[in-house]
Amino acid sequence: MKKYEILVQDIVSKICQNVIDHKLPSERELAEKYDLSRFSVRKAMAKLEAIGMVKSKVGSGYFVNTSIMESPLIYNSITENKFGEISYKKIKINKRLPTTHEMQVFSINEDEYIWNIKRLRLVQDKITQIEEARLPFSLFPKMTNENVESSLQKYALSLGLEIDSYLTTYQAVSLSAEDANFLGCKRSSSAMNITNRGFLKSGEVFVVSDILDINYQCTYHTKFNSESLQYRDQNDR
Repeated sequence: MKKYEILVQDIVSKICQNVIDHKLPSERELAEKYDLSRFSVRKAMAKLEAIGMVKSKVGSGYFVNTSIMESPLIYNSITENKFGEISYKKIKINKRLPTTHEMQVFSINEDEYIWNIKRLRLVQDKITQIEEARLPFSLFPKMTNENVESSLQKYALSLGLEIDSYLTTYQAVSLSAEDANFLGCKRSSSAMNITNRGFLKSGEVFVVSDILDINYQCTYHTKFNSESLQYRDQNDR
């Protein structure tokens, strides 16, 4: 972990502990306390602001964003980047009939088509992830190369779809030769497979995507679930 990321983790921790509950120490104070350059401190502040943990006020410094404190905090190595730093490159797009599993996921019939998209996600022009996404044709009757090489989430919103939530699953996998070549690593290298299932407010699933990343990082801060602990304890007897 880089030094500025350690500072990010420590400030998040102190905010969660209410050690810092209003205004953050100045850049100079943080640089001296953590033995960092002012540049590294600014990078840490930029990341904290990007994930919504703090807000900056010109001439006053950085302040805790109290409006998100009751919500789970989740950020990863992609979402901390601005949209302008992220781009996409199409590998393939085709329209096909769904598998039995996809019929169940999208609640569609065997003769209803889906889009199958494979693309690269680049951060600051560097290939970072491979994504394979499936979307129901009924919700997205037109899908162009331009749509594929931009944010599918933004495209869904532009069509008037109301996104409600995502279900995300993580699994360690080994890369195929083709995917390893895209990511510039050896075949069978370890990677994280992130599966996202997106839900509309209507309850429909509008996208299922599988993302491969060899340098993925994700941080969570969630409330303690005492009911889950009790259930696991009871079923361990």
